[in-house]
Amino acid sequence: MDTTCPPGAQGPQCSEHPSAQPVARCVSCGRVLCALCRFVYGNRNYCKTCHDQAVGAPQIAGPPAHYHQPPVQPGYPPPGGPGYGPPPGSYGQPPGGYGPYGWQQPPPGYPYYPPPQAYRRQHEVVFENAPWGVGEAVIIFIIAYIAASIVSLGIYAVLKSRYSTSTTAFLLIFFSSVVLYTFLLGGTFYSVIVRHKSNVQALGLRFAGSGKAIAWGFALGVPLFVAAIAVAWISEKIFGPTNTDVISQSVTKLSSVSPGLIALLVITLVLLAPVCEEIFFRGYLYPALRNRMSRTPAMVLNGALFAAAHFELIGFLPRFLLGWALCWIYERNRTLTGSITGHALYNGLILLLSGVLGL
Repeated sequence: MDTTCPPGAQGPQCSEHPSAQPVARCVSCGRVLCALCRFVYGNRNYCKTCHDQAVGAPQIAGPPAHYHQPPVQPGYPPPGGPGYGPPPGSYGQPPGGYGPYGWQQPPPGYPYYPPPQAYRRQHEVVFENAPWGVGEAVIIFIIAYIAASIVSLGIYAVLKSRYSTSTTAFLLIFFSSVVLYTFLLGGTFYSVIVRHKSNVQALGLRFAGSGKAIAWGFALGVPLFVAAIAVAWISEKIFGPTNTDVISQSVTKLSSVSPGLIALLVITLVLLAPVCEEIFFRGYLYPALRNRMSRTPAMVLNGALFAAAHFELIGFLPRFLLGWALCWIYERNRTLTGSITGHALYNGLILLLSGVLGL
């Protein structure tokens, strides 16, 4: 076909600019062309490749020999003449006002309408003042974990030379947790306050709505504990004993240690762990996930990262369930008091069941 196609005609689209109106077809390869891709040589229409082969030298696209004014619709300017649009510009330039949807005035600063860009839907920002990314949170956790591991090795070397094995285990749990949470929260607050100029309210550290959130924490804490125990029992039947980590082994020895060491373990599991872990995983990591994906994938991924961060394969499923539910509490109330309450209740019941009752 050596003549132009009316802009209103229905048919194939230009492969380079699908949104642009087709105006011609290459006489050599048959490719459909828009005004920006059409080359005219000897009063015949070519694509760029065929044109270069025909004339032996590349040239810029020229205007169509003629083109018809699209039908008058909302958004179109009135016709410039009987059946035709405004005259094209100088040869070698796209016709003025010709856009991907017909004859339109180009945006300010453009001599002609730019090629259409692929549309990418911008995700809704759910948590305001939380511009940090997921990768930033992962880097903070890795740095904190490596630094705490190095310091904990030195602490262990000092403790094992002065105390018994059981006492060393309890003291190591406490001091290593303090070191880890210090690095973790230090990196978190640096990212939020110093690097991103945000505030602690963006981490969910607010008292507004705390009463309702705490009620949700108590309401879900016990069911979470029951569900986690059921999952742990199933995991034990499939994979073997679940008390393989240092903390689980220490909890089972509560009857043989002093009240002071028991108090240190209670402080670690019921106070430090819920507060510090909720600030990082729900207050810092979850908003970064939630601002980039919908609610369910963000909760699932946060629960998986929370469980993986404990580095215990057997306890992965119970902790994943706990992390998912704590995200739900935080999503609903937008304050960490509820998730901290549920986390503390869960850990306290685990401590009571394993250490005091010996189950």
